[in-house]
Amino acid sequence: MALACPAWAAETANEADGGGVGDIVVTAQKRAEPLQRTPIAVTAIGGDSIEQLKISTFRDLSGGRVPGLLAPKRSTAQTTQQYSIRGIGETDTYPEPAVAVYIDDVYLARTVGSLYDTPDLERVEVLRGPQGTLYGRNSSAGAIRFITKDPTAKPSASFSATLGSFRNVDLKARINGAILDDDKLNGALTVIRHTRRGWQHSVPLNRDVNDTDLTVLRGKLQSKPAPGLTITLAGDAMFDRATQSYYTPVNQPDGIPNTGNPINPDLTWSSTLPYNRTTSYGGSATVQWEINQQFTVKSVTAYRGLHGPIYYDNDGVTAIKGDSLAQFWQHQFTQELNLNGEFDHWNFVAGLYYFSEEFHNHRLSQSAGAAVDNVGTVTHTNNWLNTTAWALFGQANIHLTDRLTATVGGRWTTELRKFRNIGQTGRSWGLHDPQEWNYDPDYFFLKYPTGTSAASSLTSFDVTATPKRFSRFTPKLGLQYDWNKAIFQYVSWSQGFKSGGYDLRSVTAIGSVTPYLPQITTTYETGLKTRLFGGKATFNLAAYYNDISDFQVRATSTAALGVVTNQLINAGKAASWGGEAELTLAPTDNLTITGSAAYLKTKYRTFTATLPANVAGRTTLVGLDFPYAPRWQFGASVNYRVPVDLPGALRIGGDVQYESSRYADLYNTPQLQVRSQTYVNGTINFAADKGNWSIGANVRNLFNLRRAQFGGYSPTNAGQYPYYYLAYNEPRTFNITLSKNF
Repeated sequence: MALACPAWAAETANEADGGGVGDIVVTAQKRAEPLQRTPIAVTAIGGDSIEQLKISTFRDLSGGRVPGLLAPKRSTAQTTQQYSIRGIGETDTYPEPAVAVYIDDVYLARTVGSLYDTPDLERVEVLRGPQGTLYGRNSSAGAIRFITKDPTAKPSASFSATLGSFRNVDLKARINGAILDDDKLNGALTVIRHTRRGWQHSVPLNRDVNDTDLTVLRGKLQSKPAPGLTITLAGDAMFDRATQSYYTPVNQPDGIPNTGNPINPDLTWSSTLPYNRTTSYGGSATVQWEINQQFTVKSVTAYRGLHGPIYYDNDGVTAIKGDSLAQFWQHQFTQELNLNGEFDHWNFVAGLYYFSEEFHNHRLSQSAGAAVDNVGTVTHTNNWLNTTAWALFGQANIHLTDRLTATVGGRWTTELRKFRNIGQTGRSWGLHDPQEWNYDPDYFFLKYPTGTSAASSLTSFDVTATPKRFSRFTPKLGLQYDWNKAIFQYVSWSQGFKSGGYDLRSVTAIGSVTPYLPQITTTYETGLKTRLFGGKATFNLAAYYNDISDFQVRATSTAALGVVTNQLINAGKAASWGGEAELTLAPTDNLTITGSAAYLKTKYRTFTATLPANVAGRTTLVGLDFPYAPRWQFGASVNYRVPVDLPGALRIGGDVQYESSRYADLYNTPQLQVRSQTYVNGTINFAADKGNWSIGANVRNLFNLRRAQFGGYSPTNAGQYPYYYLAYNEPRTFNITLSKNF
């Protein structure tokens, strides 16, 4: 697709007169090629646009800036994020995501701890549709790639300080330069320290929550020891010590209904102390060897890990209604080998991919289940999931004529899953503040060995599932036609594969040993990419149809041995279809305008299971919408260089993001419907002529629109008062940034 934010295009403009919309180079298909001649739906953002729009995390891309992408403006923790592309995504933070996230070609296997703040971005690429041929984990919905800058020999240093609302302090520094002469070794180091006071206030704790406390370190070393050979080492670590998300009770104060008090999204009655220690880290080694003009070999070896406890108070009230402690340890190793070939009439990419992951999940959840407070169900699970995966892939572009090109590709994937789960469930049990059991799931039932009445019951299990292998071949076929220099069209048929596995949230023995199968997405797509008015504009269109089989969903089914379980299973067939448009205008050297639109329709075609008990009374998904699937998304931005006589460039800009109403849950519960929302942001920036310093200001959510992004609702068996909370987006914020380059 076309460029969503044109300031990057302006940097790389290649028109004869030096103006217009430039045609940037992307590597979405594992080779460098012009964006306007890339036969997939991809949005690229880079350079000045990242700075002008203050894009540093994946969440900044949503809401119309990238059509078809939804990343809700709130999650369970600051560095945890779910994604949906074209209606396909996750409402759960635990499974491997349908939208794959990469930083410098390294896959992030979990959404927990994935929301990196990366100030050294070169560009961002968002690929829409299944990436079942060329990408490591064979995502069924799309991929998001954050590509950071490589170190260079020329010495440089930069520093920026941002101060703003809620005592926001965001400090970023980067140094870059030669360590050894002649590009034998160059290095770069980036440091971020970001703190901000919380924008929500806990009444019982008498303190502000939903704050920011983030430290990020990122370094790169690059060497070119011989002609055509480049070796890059990268490492990073992120320490998230912000409070976990605190939510807003709809009935205020403290969940009490019929008081007449309006909802104040900036108040919570949660009395749970902050408890979040999320740490993410990793390193990679990339070796690229240009053997000759025809062949290039690339190896990417990476190790990543994350760990930390987070305690979630999923109700926003003092009574315990839906709390969870999540302790997790994750380690992954990946190895990818690519061979690129370039010839007169065809080119190809072939590769081998290996993925190994260990995920340890230790969890204790408490949920209300009676008419009195702090009585309900306690589940304790301690499980280990091991994954080993291999993939062999290749894709070739064959030039049938000067204008017509055919694409043929395929990927064979095989995965082995091993799973062990130890669990306990206490029903009619007392619910207790985590400080009383010292945030130790193993200690809970030792300290509270009996329930609250004769009706209390305790069950335990320790099971190891039979190792399960999942294999699949996912093909791709396509045709591209160059009508002329200004018009490019493509059609494609492709498949994506989301692997099967075992349910990390299972709380029964039989559910723990019952695997779910892979989810297959088959996509039919056509797109048109154009350059108009002598390069002053680009206008791109895409239309698609996703046919989804064996979709994975949490539902009720008869498992092995005839036992009915509520778990992650395959439950039928579904589809999503729609269209996307992106427009970029650069009528003068001083002005750039963008616009984007996305239409989405979703449908469950068949449903072979039964939904667990839910407030909306649903027994089937047929007739419902997908969660996180707004019918419409629109976005627009303006960036104008003010023609005034100053020793530098004065720019003003603004952007608008709109999404129509959507549902935050699987059941389309009316109380949890997210209303339509429009956000307006603005910037003003002055950069000195020599580019050695700049100062700017920005406002986000100019009109202070507050919308619930998700929530929970249960009017019965939830304690003395109903269980009803919402998670709102952040309020309006102002910030001033001073940057200095050395």
